[in-house]
Amino acid sequence: MKKLCLVLLLLAALLACGGKTPRTAPGQIQPGSAEYLTNEGIGHLNSGRLDLAERSLSEALKKDPRLVPAMNALALVYVYRREFPKAVPLLERLLRLQPAFHDAHNLLGTIYTEQGRYELAKENLLIAANAQEYQTPENSFANLAVLEIKFEKYESALRYAEKGLMLNRHFAPLYNLKGLALENLNRIEEAAENYDRALALLTTPDPAYLVNSARVAARLGDRKKALDQLELAISRVQDDAQKAEILKLIKDLGEK
Repeated sequence: MKKLCLVLLLLAALLACGGKTPRTAPGQIQPGSAEYLTNEGIGHLNSGRLDLAERSLSEALKKDPRLVPAMNALALVYVYRREFPKAVPLLERLLRLQPAFHDAHNLLGTIYTEQGRYELAKENLLIAANAQEYQTPENSFANLAVLEIKFEKYESALRYAEKGLMLNRHFAPLYNLKGLALENLNRIEEAAENYDRALALLTTPDPAYLVNSARVAARLGDRKKALDQLELAISRVQDDAQKAEILKLIKDLGEK
């Protein structure tokens, strides 16, 4: 099987930060409180300032060790750094306090997928995907599809992608994952259609989606489309290893 880029689908809670002024009007969050530090930490997290986020969120949890939003946001900091051994116990503690916090089940599922722990990943993702009160179950169905593709269970991956699309027909990652499943089931024309639908839903084309689309276009004999997609992908990739891989694909197609 060709190397495929699978991106974890992580949801960060977006909470408004408190103001920077030292005083607050009645009813506002008090500067220096656990809630204030949590909001500050989530603001840093959403801006990619992971060190500052960790500092604020850790201080928040010192003030209130049971503050669930701070636990979840700090776990996300660790996940973005791939420090999974730090994230897992934090999420487990969170779920003991608030079992219905299904973003934590979803996040645990993605961590266990990365670690290759199939049963634990599936258990947590199924809990989130099937919870009636969970607001974004399509994310968990997408992560279930990622899990099944990782373990080469393509029929199952296809089923989960389709279940997610029944909930949200405008979620590009599900079409991309459906395409991956169909491609590996040798249903190439259907795979191409789903990759195209994924790209059509994005404001800015994702390089991984473009590479997937190019790969099946080449298999279907559409060399021009494949080269166009790869050339667009190379203009949007920052990672040197990914650039080298795409350039090799362009070179191989150009030599045919």
